[in-house]
Amino acid sequence: MAVQWKFTSPGLQLQQEVKQFINKWQNDALFEIKSSGTTGTPQRFQFSRSQLILSAQNSIDAFGLDAQTKALLCLPLSSIGGLMLLARAIVGDFQLTIQEASARPLANFEGPIDFIALVPTQLQQSLQHDLHKLKAIRQILVGGGELSTDLQQACKDAGINVWLSYGMTETLSHVALKQISPINASCFTALAGIHFSSKNNCLVIHYPQLQPQPLYTKDLVELLTPTSFRWLGRADHAINSGGFKIIPELLEQKLAGHFQNPFFTTGLPDKKWGQIVVIIFEGFIPSDYLHFDGIGLTTAEIPKKYACVPVFKRTSTHKIQRKEILLSLTDADWQSI
Repeated sequence: MAVQWKFTSPGLQLQQEVKQFINKWQNDALFEIKSSGTTGTPQRFQFSRSQLILSAQNSIDAFGLDAQTKALLCLPLSSIGGLMLLARAIVGDFQLTIQEASARPLANFEGPIDFIALVPTQLQQSLQHDLHKLKAIRQILVGGGELSTDLQQACKDAGINVWLSYGMTETLSHVALKQISPINASCFTALAGIHFSSKNNCLVIHYPQLQPQPLYTKDLVELLTPTSFRWLGRADHAINSGGFKIIPELLEQKLAGHFQNPFFTTGLPDKKWGQIVVIIFEGFIPSDYLHFDGIGLTTAEIPKKYACVPVFKRTSTHKIQRKEILLSLTDADWQSI
């Protein structure tokens, strides 16, 4: 383990977490990782050092990283993204800088970076406030949440090299990658040794080196080949309105750029239609803000009600907790459009 690392003004807790990781690594102990809980109750998973090494090496090969790589770790070690970047640094002998997780990881950082892993909020803040530093990074990996159309376009406009990851705690980080800037790839492509199938239009992951059994997901996809797919949305988010199946993530792509406030769409029970589409905004909006002309929505897709939430509840990786936000709303919170 020849990895070179340094801390930038670390807290005692972060130092302790790194020491605990190294101790487990050196003693070949099991690593326990908790899922984010975005789509349900958080679960705990255990992995061996050999499984972490397998996943780390797969990522190292995909990005062409080596012992000359200068990387910045700015994600919580409690997240799969932070934990696996530390594992990659050990396996690949990176020159690693570790700092406290924050919304603006580049704000006080000076020095060259070859590789960094960010969540969407960190990417957005870095584009807005630290663009010159972001442009100097050779490879940027983004995971932990969806990227809005506006954010993807901002990456292309800036000419930075960004890859979007597809993965989860169960797969020890990403199993597929999609470049979004400066080239916008049309689909996710599997890493080596991984292939896909589908069941009920949902992705099934086959990663025999890591897990002997296939992993069945609730991610709706268009399977293109055994090693490539287009991600459409979550099956458990789908809305059935009058017999029309609406995928909120695809609807949100149509609405992207139409509203300045962060938002998401979901379904509410309705006696006539079964469900109706509704839209939930972060922050408060004027009533004349709500119009859907010129977007090309079908009648079923047009939101029928809206609600406003002062601040969206998010996970530690900044994913919007849709279900919890929806459950927190009462009948009085909804306004007709």
